[in-house]
Amino acid sequence: MEKREQKALPGAEVVSQMTADELRELVRDISQEGITRRFIAEESGYRDSALSAWMNKKYSVKDFAFEVALRSALERILERRFMSGNREGKKFRRVKTSVVEAMFSAAKICQFQGLIGLLTGKGGRGKTTAAEMYGASVSNVVYVRTSKFMTRKHLMQAIAKQVSVEEKSAYEMLVKVCGKLKRRKSLVIFDEAENIGLDLLDTVRQINDWANAGLLFIGQEAFYDTLVKSRPSHEYLVDRFKLRIKVKDLGLADVKMLAETEMLLQNGLEKVLLRACEGSARFLETLVFKLVQMVEEGFELDERLIVKTADVVKIF
Repeated sequence: MEKREQKALPGAEVVSQMTADELRELVRDISQEGITRRFIAEESGYRDSALSAWMNKKYSVKDFAFEVALRSALERILERRFMSGNREGKKFRRVKTSVVEAMFSAAKICQFQGLIGLLTGKGGRGKTTAAEMYGASVSNVVYVRTSKFMTRKHLMQAIAKQVSVEEKSAYEMLVKVCGKLKRRKSLVIFDEAENIGLDLLDTVRQINDWANAGLLFIGQEAFYDTLVKSRPSHEYLVDRFKLRIKVKDLGLADVKMLAETEMLLQNGLEKVLLRACEGSARFLETLVFKLVQMVEEGFELDERLIVKTADVVKIF
């Protein structure tokens, strides 16, 4: 029998938009990762025989109770999988660092009060990971990673795709997107906001006007500086920002928490790791997984090994 090729699993937030056949495909993909169908069925509150019948399109319930329960179970399974991290991809397990807490605080305020907010900080501090965590754990969140090459239409397409809107013109997409977002407390997150020019900013702020959806822009300090400089000529736009949170470098507790996800701190060396990574989650991740590899090869974890390894993996 030919081995089924493993595919990357989607995030929990897309399950609610899947058709029944797409759900069946998702069950097959999840099964390939070692999660049994019996477990999926039990997580849904049904016997595995019910799931098998449904997979073969022989199981029908008039009120669709089974499918509703299955969607909820698949969302929980995918969310737990996301939060557990990916060791093969050399990624930390998802834990609530101070950066994550700042992100969740800003996102909740923007989403549930319909505000436009800004979260800024140095690169590599974990803002993007925090945004992904929020999107995986809270419903009605649209996450867009921007690019400096994005046109107005490209940006609207990125948003429209996530709310199942198909229109050719950017304006029609905007109208339909707002119609969908208006029905619920929604949040649109724009990552790498420094890529968004004032013309695009003027477009997306209409989502806040027309749909009362919250908008959260995540980026480096350069974006905030741009807003400040543009205020005299674009006061009507810049003054729409009602919330600004500036994330700090990782602290000692953050470093300890992240390193311990890989069981790397038996010797209490978090102060050395903090100095080595200089508050950067991205560099800490690279350093920790290199150290894990070296410990597995028989090296003893101590201050000297951390400092030496940090010098080796540091690029700049």
